[in-house]
Amino acid sequence: MKKTKNIAIICAVTGACVLTTAAFASYQTANGYDTLKKSILNTIDYTNCTVTANAKMDLDGTDLMNASIIHKLDVGNKMYYTKSTESGTVASESTNEQYDANGFHYYSDPDGYFVKYSTYGDFRNNLWNIDSSGRKTADKVIKFMEVAADTVVGDLRNNFVCTEDTDDHASYSITLDSVQIPEIVNAGLSMVFSMSNNETYTVYENGESVEYSYTEDDLQYYVAKLGNDPVVDTLNLNYSVNKDGTFRDGDLKVVFKGTDSSGASHSMTFNVDLAISDIGATTITPVEETGAAIKTYDDEGNLIDVK
Repeated sequence: MKKTKNIAIICAVTGACVLTTAAFASYQTANGYDTLKKSILNTIDYTNCTVTANAKMDLDGTDLMNASIIHKLDVGNKMYYTKSTESGTVASESTNEQYDANGFHYYSDPDGYFVKYSTYGDFRNNLWNIDSSGRKTADKVIKFMEVAADTVVGDLRNNFVCTEDTDDHASYSITLDSVQIPEIVNAGLSMVFSMSNNETYTVYENGESVEYSYTEDDLQYYVAKLGNDPVVDTLNLNYSVNKDGTFRDGDLKVVFKGTDSSGASHSMTFNVDLAISDIGATTITPVEETGAAIKTYDDEGNLIDVK
């Protein structure tokens, strides 16, 4: 009888554990917004990881900008590496930058060399580059932004749908049309665009200060075509979070619509994708070991070596 009773208790406990685990799993997959928020906030303390991102912007189907970046961070060895590339109507640039364990900073110049010079100051402590002295203030700012985000999202939490649930990650998606976008978002857009479009700055020509006029080489020239009261027409977000709570990857597409000063309608599309990988396993090869051509300058900016 005692043995039978023990088996019953074990079965009951096992069943309770299974139900609790299932309930917790259901909670995780059913609360995609909270899962996303926590995974992003946790990145503040990352000290070793690789971040890759791509962004694209177009207006009425015309490509304005394509940008990509890869950033590797290894705080333990006091190294980081960043490579960024921009192309399109309003951008055309490619840069490499690295900080090594010996306190030297490198960046690529137009001639294909890495420029080497000494760096002063403390090395970053984490991915967000927030030092210990500013952490309390940063935490307050982050908390405010978190509460603000919670307020804006509100009932839209229910629009986050779990699209995949595997052994190592879960994927989510949310799609919103214009009538689902919170009013505060469009109100904020109107404020920002009005301030931006009405802002002027001056340049000096022939010794005189004149108001600068934006040209087709400036992003502001195209942004202004959305007018002062653009709205978010559609938004689509897809992302995945690893089962340990770390952010895996995601992509966002937002379509803005607005009217220029002549009354013509325009549509601007913004795409961005982001991935975080090799957390705790990122390694960076020092520039000196890559065989790259290097120019070395002293503290006064004088060229002292080329190799």
